[in-house]
Amino acid sequence: MSKRVKYYQSDKVLEEFYKALADGNERILKRVHIPHSSVFYAREAYLQYSGKWVSLDRMERSMYLEGMLDRFNVLDPDRKREWE
Repeated sequence: MSKRVKYYQSDKVLEEFYKALADGNERILKRVHIPHSSVFYAREAYLQYSGKWVSLDRMERSMYLEGMLDRFNVLDPDRKREWE
């Protein structure tokens, strides 16, 4: 029986991914959760509209709750966040 990989979230996901790739760190590569590209675009649009910066996790979760993302696109879709 194989263990599930525990992913982690970060706002510096691309930097962490490329650093792990350059370092050849397969353990980190397997753990990085890269949100769907629409999450990055929506977060930038929200910033331009409101002037408020939100984390990738918050934007991804909000998009999921609004029905814009499927559960397989979201990190921990059943975990309720403290801001909900």
